[in-house]
Amino acid sequence: MITRKRFLALAGITTGSAGLAGCGFFSIGPDQGGGEESTGPKGKEAPMLAEQVSAGTLPAVDQRLPKAPRVIEPLERVGQYGGTLQTVLESTDASWLWMTVVHDHLITWDPLYTKIIPNIAESFEVEQDGRVYVFRLREGMRWSDGEPLTSGDLTWWHENVLLNEKITPVVPRTLTSNGKPVQVSANGDWEVTFTFDAPNSLFLEQIAIHGPPFRLLPRHYLEKFHKDFNAELKDDWAEDFLAKIDELENIELPVLSAWVPKNPHGDGGRQVWERNPYYWKTDPDGSQLPYIDQVVFTFFSDEGPLLLAAANGDVDIYQRQEVTIPKNRPVLSEGMEQGGYSLIKVREPNHNTIGVCLNLNVKDAGKRKMFQNKDFRIGLSQAINRQQIIDLVYQRQGRPWQTAPRPEVPFYTSEDFGTQYTEFDLDVAREHFAKAGYSELNADKRLLGEGGKPIVISVLCQSRYPDLIDAMEFVKRTWNEVGIELRIDTASPELVSTRMEANDYDCTLDKGELGYLDLIADPRWLFATGGSSYAPLWSAWYEGGDPNEAPPEAMQRQMTIYREQVVSTSDQAAQYAAIKEIIEIARDEFWTMGISLPGDPFCIKTNRIHNVPGDDQMWMSFKCPYPAVTNMTTYYLDS
Repeated sequence: MITRKRFLALAGITTGSAGLAGCGFFSIGPDQGGGEESTGPKGKEAPMLAEQVSAGTLPAVDQRLPKAPRVIEPLERVGQYGGTLQTVLESTDASWLWMTVVHDHLITWDPLYTKIIPNIAESFEVEQDGRVYVFRLREGMRWSDGEPLTSGDLTWWHENVLLNEKITPVVPRTLTSNGKPVQVSANGDWEVTFTFDAPNSLFLEQIAIHGPPFRLLPRHYLEKFHKDFNAELKDDWAEDFLAKIDELENIELPVLSAWVPKNPHGDGGRQVWERNPYYWKTDPDGSQLPYIDQVVFTFFSDEGPLLLAAANGDVDIYQRQEVTIPKNRPVLSEGMEQGGYSLIKVREPNHNTIGVCLNLNVKDAGKRKMFQNKDFRIGLSQAINRQQIIDLVYQRQGRPWQTAPRPEVPFYTSEDFGTQYTEFDLDVAREHFAKAGYSELNADKRLLGEGGKPIVISVLCQSRYPDLIDAMEFVKRTWNEVGIELRIDTASPELVSTRMEANDYDCTLDKGELGYLDLIADPRWLFATGGSSYAPLWSAWYEGGDPNEAPPEAMQRQMTIYREQVVSTSDQAAQYAAIKEIIEIARDEFWTMGISLPGDPFCIKTNRIHNVPGDDQMWMSFKCPYPAVTNMTTYYLDS
């Protein structure tokens, strides 16, 4: 095992040295096998479930599976039952849970992120150019408590959750068209139809991603917590109802995922998920999945202990950006042989290492005027030494880049967007500040802003991203040279979310996600749609939320193009042409700024786990839940 002393020494080297940057730290990818013999007799269900069947506490496996289970072909070989997969969470952030054990919806992306395929739905059809979607459910499929899943669960959700203002004050835009909510109807127990008032061609993409616009909820369990079905509930019943549908906290909620939680999220130092006895997928032998009995998430409050656990081989799989970043590659490479793990190269769909988001709707009127001035934003961008950050924070990986789509996306326009205003030039920066109306310095050489006050910008940064904090230290130095003070305000993910919801921040940072095909379904980096960090009030205007304010004409034009030429047609060529037009407006308006294109990300995988995709076969994507879509239910552990 790597000692703490050795770990700290290596960590010091990776933080302070750029000399390691050119080295190759990846091992050869895991054995892809392909066609090997089965690991041995395993039966049609896990031994722990077979024991319950023998004891009479669980129905036979053929009574628990649907009539037509989803059959999953393992990547390497048919696996074996048993074992506990060990992984980690930084703090109690639930993102990695959603990317692994929770994700199962009507449809999903295929493992290579190329097309959408059936999942809970046995099949689906798109009709009337994306206005009507028909899903055929799997007959006999059951919730984790054994009760059947039927079309009635979806129509109940629509009538009593989506359309109930106490639970859903504002219907998500992704579930509306022409301002009207989607209609959901059943045709028997196994077929359900979603009908929009006008074409909504992105509906499938929106429900296949991490954080889809609606949840599959068990009517039989939830009715007793809903006022329309239980008159004895108090007036504040909706708050309790929302707590009841949180599967991470309410372990009694029946679910459809491969594993179910045995203790609430954040309860103690770890959360345990155990196999779902009614899970609806099998391998080619007809054996019920998943192979692994339990998945355990251990919580860490900061990066150091988490990295040490990974380096000692105590983490079976992990690919979150808190740890799998270039500066940690040497220490993880050092421990591979002793720790019994490898580093798998994964594909990067994100457009930037850091999206710098000035709050264009900041409460302070003076700062709002300043931040909304394009020349002021350009000046800030020209005063960033991106190459220095790339060399010293990102181990010479990547190149200077704005928050523009990645060059390889099919609707890419030109290098102009990505490279504009990226040259480090303090004189040019000062010229743009002067054009914006800010050229006066005080006796301390501080640049004066509105009201003659020295310009101070506070950047809100999540503590779980140490590379962002390191990068901002370099930005702080160069902005100081042009007379602007940058204050780095580091906080937990939970506190950052609270501050942002209250619009209580000058500037925030975000990993530059959504730079690949996901830009079609979620264009928040092109204009202020849902989840926008740089213009929350303009985003609320677009989404129909409150409070809001109308965005400028250029952004309203982007929103109209998106609504009328992207969402309303299923013609891919027309969608791509419209997105290109939106991209050109985003380039001209320069709403946000970036640092660099990401380098080569990686995944940590112990040698005892199998059926995990190898080099360049898995994405580091947030919107397409990885590694969940790589059929984690077929992962298995050495006995």
